[in-house]
Amino acid sequence: MVAWIVVAVVLLSLVFLGLVLRVLLWRLAGLKEAAAELQLVAVRAQELAKVAEGLQAHGDSLRVRVELTQERLNLIKESKDSLKIKRG
Repeated sequence: MVAWIVVAVVLLSLVFLGLVLRVLLWRLAGLKEAAAELQLVAVRAQELAKVAEGLQAHGDSLRVRVELTQERLNLIKESKDSLKIKRG
């Protein structure tokens, strides 16, 4: 009789450990999925950072072009004003 009780307790313990192992493996699979998603997000963030750097460089280029255009406009206005003075 005692032997049957010991066998039943051992079997129940093995079943319980099996269930615990299944739960742990299920959670581990969920963590692996989350890690894969985080890796994809990190890759996307790096891509966006590169795009942002490119846009920054483009913005700097446009700013320089605006400054040069403003200087040209000022030179044209000055030359126009100097021509008016000479004619007058």
